[in-house]
Amino acid sequence: WSEAAAPGNQPSFCHFLRSVSADGRLAEPGRSAVPTHRCAAFGDPLPLSLRQQELVCLQRVHVSCPRYLRGTLLASEAPAATAGAQAIKESPSFPAMTVAVAAVVVLALLLLVSGVLGRFPFFGETGSSPTPTFIASNSSPTPTASGQLTPQPSGAPSPSPSSVAPPSATPTAAPSATPTATPTAVRSWPPGATASRMSLVVPCGTQADCYIYTVRYTARGPDRLANIANFFGVDIKKIWQLNPSLNGGTAIHTGQKLRIPSPTK
Repeated sequence: WSEAAAPGNQPSFCHFLRSVSADGRLAEPGRSAVPTHRCAAFGDPLPLSLRQQELVCLQRVHVSCPRYLRGTLLASEAPAATAGAQAIKESPSFPAMTVAVAAVVVLALLLLVSGVLGRFPFFGETGSSPTPTFIASNSSPTPTASGQLTPQPSGAPSPSPSSVAPPSATPTAAPSATPTATPTAVRSWPPGATASRMSLVVPCGTQADCYIYTVRYTARGPDRLANIANFFGVDIKKIWQLNPSLNGGTAIHTGQKLRIPSPTK
């Protein structure tokens, strides 16, 4: 498909534009955009939309189309490849008999040179005998030295584990005291109490079932006695018993230290 079509009456047509005939073959394109048009720049013929034909294929701007540029490049490379193959085919081949004769001559020269050099003591068996003797004498100290070095590394690491043993007792003593304090505080909380409540109170000291709460000012306004009793799940009457200064009233102020029974929430 990379072969360009014969130029028509309108040079603005793309040379790779084809039309599918009734028998399925590609023929000359029409003068207007039709569904049977195909792009045959390279590869299988590609269907084209009517809009693309009107804007590119049937206009002079088709020379900037990527498929047109690639098809033109393939069309120019085809003759060059054909000419190269023809040149190789026409080049004279080197006779095989000449190569065979040259190989025989070279082999004969190598055999002749080997026979002449073998007559001299430098290239004979007498000259090569000291070489293996020298290698054998040099290889004997090698296993002797390796055997002497073997006991040295075996004794070196022996004092290392003994010196590392004392620090092993140091980290065991540090974490032993840390986990024991946490469960003790949890078990000292009243039954049903939660961390969100217990973080706002402190024990009264020697008085049992008594905690001190500091009256706060929240987003809804200052604390009220009824809200405090409901928040900690305690009876407001017990708060009056622990705080005689209230005289059974509900008047409290921000920052006041208020004694409450053990929280149940």
